[in-house]
Amino acid sequence: MKRYLIAVLLMMLALPFSASAQWYLFPGGRNSKDSLAVNTNVDSLVTSVPDSNAVKVFRDSTVSVQSDEVAVADSLTVFEQPVTVTKVSLILPLKSTSTPNSNFLDFYCGVLLAADELGDESHRIDLNVYDSTVGLPTSLKLYDSDLIIGPVSVEDIERLAPRLHWKYLVSPLDPKAAALTDRYNIIQAPAGWEAQVDDLIRWLAEDRRESDAVVLLQSADEAGGEISRRMAEKLGASEIPYEISSTPSSYEEGVRGSCRFLIASENEEFCTTAIREIALMNLRGGHNVVYSTSKLRGISDLETESLHAAATRITASYYADPGDLEVRTFSERYRKLFKGEPSQWSFQGYDLMKYFGTQAKEKPAFWVEELYVTPARGLQTDFNFDASGRNNKAIRRLKYNANNTISIVR
Repeated sequence: MKRYLIAVLLMMLALPFSASAQWYLFPGGRNSKDSLAVNTNVDSLVTSVPDSNAVKVFRDSTVSVQSDEVAVADSLTVFEQPVTVTKVSLILPLKSTSTPNSNFLDFYCGVLLAADELGDESHRIDLNVYDSTVGLPTSLKLYDSDLIIGPVSVEDIERLAPRLHWKYLVSPLDPKAAALTDRYNIIQAPAGWEAQVDDLIRWLAEDRRESDAVVLLQSADEAGGEISRRMAEKLGASEIPYEISSTPSSYEEGVRGSCRFLIASENEEFCTTAIREIALMNLRGGHNVVYSTSKLRGISDLETESLHAAATRITASYYADPGDLEVRTFSERYRKLFKGEPSQWSFQGYDLMKYFGTQAKEKPAFWVEELYVTPARGLQTDFNFDASGRNNKAIRRLKYNANNTISIVR
C-alpha cells in the first residue's frame, strides 16, 4: 500500500500547481455533486488513494448548486435542495518533494474516510491539503477555512498561529502545543501527560483499600522530577499516604494488602527492570499492581507479558480496542479502500476529522465555544474539553489482565 500511495503522490506532484481548477475526489464512485471535494492550489497538495474502483478523480471548476426550477404538470415547481459546505484545511508534513511520509499519508487517508462520512446530499466537505515541509500556507489561503487541522510540530504551530487572528487551529499530535493555548487560538486535541497523571491518581484512589501500600517508584537520581512532583501533589490532594522507593522487591513481604506501585520514572532501563521485578513478585504469589502513564507502552525492550504479569494499569491518550465493533468496521472499510491495514495514524486522522468536522458542520457559527459541553468517543481518541474549550482531558484506562488481554476500564 505504501509504495502505491507514494507512486500516486509523486504522479500528482508532476501536475502543474499553477492550475486554477479543483481536483474532486469521490470515494465510493459518487456522482459529480459529491459531498467531498479536495482542492489543490499553488502551495497545497492532494494525493489519491490506491483503489481506482473505489475512488474517482475529476478535474472541474468549483461545484455549486443552482436553484434551477423544473416545471411539472404545468403547476408544480421543484427546487433542488441547497448544499452547505464546510471548508477544511489540513496541514501535514507529507515530504512531497522527497520520499513521502507514510505515517502522514495514513493520517490523510483516515481524514478522507471521515470527511466522506460527514458529507451527504445537503452537505459537502471541501478539503485543502498543505505540505508543511514545502511551506506553511498564508493567512489568505486559510481565510475561508471553517476548520484547520495542523500543522503537526509545535514549532510550525507557533509560526502559523499568530497569522490566524480569529481563526482556530487544531493541534493534532504534539502534546507540547498545549503550552501555546493560553497565547493563541489553538485547540489541543490529544490529552497530555498531565491529564494522564491526574486520571491515574483518581484511578488508584478508586482501587485502593485501607490495608494497601502506595509506593512512588523512581531511580535514585530522579528525585524531584516533573512527573513525580505532580504525582506527589495529586496524592497529597487525595490524602493518600505513600512512600518513595527504587527497589520494588523490598515490599515483597510485610504488606497486608496489595502494594500499588506508581511509576514516576522517565528512565526506560529503570522502568523495564522495575516492571520485570514486580511481575516476578506476582508470579511468586504477590498481589502487586503497577500504575503508569502511557510511556511504558513505548519502551521497546519491555515485554508485553511483563506488563500483564505485573497487573499494570495505564492511562493513555490513544488506544483502539481491536475487539470493538466500530473499530473492526473501520478497519474493514479501510482495508477495502486502501488495500492495507490501518495504523494508529489512520485512526487519529479519522477521529479528529470526524469529531471536529461534526462540530463545524452542526454548529458552523459557534462550534469552538461549544467544545467544552460536547464530549465524544472516537475509535482511539476521546474528547472531553476543559472549561476553556482548548485542552482535551479525555483519557483511556487500560487494564493489562493476567490472561494477556487488555480491557478498557470505563
